[in-house]
Amino acid sequence: MKTFFKRFWVFIPLVLAVMMYFILPHFPAVTEYVFSRGLFKIITVPLGFLVSLVPISLTEWIVILAAPAVITLIVILIVKLVKRKGGRKKLLLKAGKFTVAVISCLAFMYMACHGANYYRYPMEKLMNLDTSRKTPEDLYNACVFLAKGAAEARAELGISEDEPFTFSESIYTELSRANSGYTAIVDEYPFLWSSCLRQKPVILSEPWSYTGITGVYCPFIVESNVNTAQPDYGIPMTAAHESAHLRGVAFENECNFLAFLSCINSEYPEYRYSGYMEAFVYCSNALYNYDEDIWRGTQQYVTAGMYRDFAELNKYIDDHKGKVKEVSNDFNDNFIKAQGVSDGVLSYDRVTELILAYLQQQRQGGA
Repeated sequence: MKTFFKRFWVFIPLVLAVMMYFILPHFPAVTEYVFSRGLFKIITVPLGFLVSLVPISLTEWIVILAAPAVITLIVILIVKLVKRKGGRKKLLLKAGKFTVAVISCLAFMYMACHGANYYRYPMEKLMNLDTSRKTPEDLYNACVFLAKGAAEARAELGISEDEPFTFSESIYTELSRANSGYTAIVDEYPFLWSSCLRQKPVILSEPWSYTGITGVYCPFIVESNVNTAQPDYGIPMTAAHESAHLRGVAFENECNFLAFLSCINSEYPEYRYSGYMEAFVYCSNALYNYDEDIWRGTQQYVTAGMYRDFAELNKYIDDHKGKVKEVSNDFNDNFIKAQGVSDGVLSYDRVTELILAYLQQQRQGGA
């Protein structure tokens, strides 16, 4: 038994990861309480705290150094094989075992620190939300509510209608505020509890923008990364979205919803502005696709300053179009589908259902 374990221990994390991938979807209650509220937090809270002590994005440096590191290891292996007169088979087996061990551990870390969370209870169950089909009037009223909220928050920031929104504080200060909204709602929704982990700005945000990605959560080191080249008004919502992943939420539409909810409950007006603006975009687009005439009625509530910020976003998107974004989008789409999300990247847009359900719940007096 000891010999067997010594030879094959490298496969144990991989086997556990595969078992989690195939078994947990059938047992959401077990996933919710044993993994999402148990194993996930046991691993991510201390590891995330340690990673947060470093102000720079470690994920960024891992991506930058990954290819050179792999190439270096391969070259070292080839050199050793050439120099060796005997024992080459043993060396290859050792290198193979090391490779399998790395892949095996990464697979387990992914499932334990992110993948398993796809199979926990859905947000509508956790928050008692009715996500049944809503009327066009509901969608119209949501757009009006969100536009008014954005206009009020922008006015509170004291920014002229003639200028785009920009941060008054450093990016590090602004990102440090990402947890403020969650702190305000965690008593009502205790499943959102987590340690306050640092959101990291990415130095190479400008070239990263060509992928179309504004934020990423790295489950292998429990790190949240934000693209800071995007227009400033979108950064708080992105940071709050990635913070939702740090709290054990995997689905992108659910992270978008929690980001919106945390932002509008934040003590900082720039976060409230970002939350209302991003939610308005989702709901406004949905209403436009349903009935353009009804959609036009919501535009009277959009201020000149909001239009200016939307124009900045559209310019940012247009400036970073291209093949890289298409490839990135396809990769992200296939990755999300591999987690059992049939509509892939389109799932981001399903945040509208949750927003409408939440607003309805609030009108009816809470959960």
